Amino acid sequence: MTWIIIFSTLGFAAVIFFLRSGLYRLNWPLDSTQDNKEQKLSFSVVIAARNEERNIEKCLQSVFSQDLPTDRYEVIVINDRSQDSTPEILSNLQSQFKNLKVITITETPAGISPKKYAVTKGIESASNEIIVFTDADCTVKPQWLSAINNNFKSDTGLVQGITSYGYINGMSKVFFGLQAIDFLSHGVIAAAAIGANLPVNSNANNLAFRKSAFHEIGGYGSDSKVVLGDDDHLLQKVWKSKRWKVRFMADNRAIAETEPTQTPRAVFEQRRRWGSVTVHYQPSQILLLSLVFQFYLMTAITAIIAIFHHSFLNVFAGLLLVKLAGEFVLLIPGTRIFGKKNLRKYILPASLIQLPMVIGAVLLGVFCKFDWKGQKMSRKIK
Repeated sequence: MTWIIIFSTLGFAAVIFFLRSGLYRLNWPLDSTQDNKEQKLSFSVVIAARNEERNIEKCLQSVFSQDLPTDRYEVIVINDRSQDSTPEILSNLQSQFKNLKVITITETPAGISPKKYAVTKGIESASNEIIVFTDADCTVKPQWLSAINNNFKSDTGLVQGITSYGYINGMSKVFFGLQAIDFLSHGVIAAAAIGANLPVNSNANNLAFRKSAFHEIGGYGSDSKVVLGDDDHLLQKVWKSKRWKVRFMADNRAIAETEPTQTPRAVFEQRRRWGSVTVHYQPSQILLLSLVFQFYLMTAITAIIAIFHHSFLNVFAGLLLVKLAGEFVLLIPGTRIFGKKNLRKYILPASLIQLPMVIGAVLLGVFCKFDWKGQKMSRKIK
C-alpha cells in the first residue's frame, strides 16, 4: 500500500510540473496583435445546433459582428434534427445575413456520432480553408476571427482558443464561481498540454483548423463511433500527424463565452460526458490522465480507510495537501493568463468538491449511459 501511495504521488507531481512547464512555453507575447496581422485568411464558421431556440440568434448576432469584412467569412449552421423553433429562427436570420448557410439534418446514419456527422457535413460544405468551430450556446467578441487570423502560421494546423463561463443573473455567485474555476481548469490544462507538446483536451467552443489538415488525417475516421470528443480527437490526430503544429491562442480578445449549467446534477452530467471520451484518447494522453486519476483514486481510498483506521488520517491529509498544492501551481498562473484572477478564491473549495466528482464522473461516463441533448447515450455508437 505504501509503495502504491508513493508511486501515485510521484506520478501526480510529475504531471503537474510537466504541465506547469508547458504553460510557460506557450507562444509569447500573449497579445497576438502583431503576429501575422498582414495575412488575410478567409474563414468558414461551423456551428452545430440541436434545439437551440433560446441561444442561436444571440450566438449568430455575435458571430456576424466581426471586425473583418463579410467577404472574408461565411457561417454554416447545421440544424441537427431540431424539434423546437430553431429552424424558423434560422430561416429568418438567413434573410438578414447573406453569408449564412443552413444545412438541415433529418436523420443520422447508423453507427456514427450525431455531433461528428453534423460538423463533418458542415466542413464538407465549407468554401474556405480555415474552419472555425463554436457552439450554438456561445457568443464571441468582434476581434475573434481577427485574432485567429493572427495566430495562424504556415505550419499551423490547429488553433485552440479560450472559452469561459458568463455569469447568469440570479444564479448563486458561489455556485457560479465553483463551476467557473473548474471549467477554467480544463482550459488551463489544454493550454499547458499544448505548450508541453502533448495536447490532451480541447474545446469546440473556440477551435480553428485547416480543412486540408482535417482531410489529411482522414477526418474523424474510426473515432466517428465515439459519441463526443469531436474537439479532443481532432486536436490529438492533427498533433499526431507531425505534419502540422498545434497552437494555443492565449488572447483575451478572442474568448468565446458560454453559460454555466443551472444545477449541480447538470454539472455532474456534463462531467460524465467529458469523462466518457478519455478512454478513446491516444495512448500517451491516456497515460498522462491515468496518472492523475490514479492519484485521485488513491486519495479517495485513503479517506475511506481513515474512517475505520485513524492512523490513515495523516496519509489522507498529506495526499489532499499534495492535490491542493498541485492545483495552485497550475491555476495561479492560469488565472493570470486567462484574465480570471477573481476566481482564485474558489480554487480551494472547488478542489475538495472536484475529487469525488472526477472519480464518479469518469467511472460512470465510461461504464454507463449519459444524457446528451435530450437523448440517453453510451460513450460509443454500436
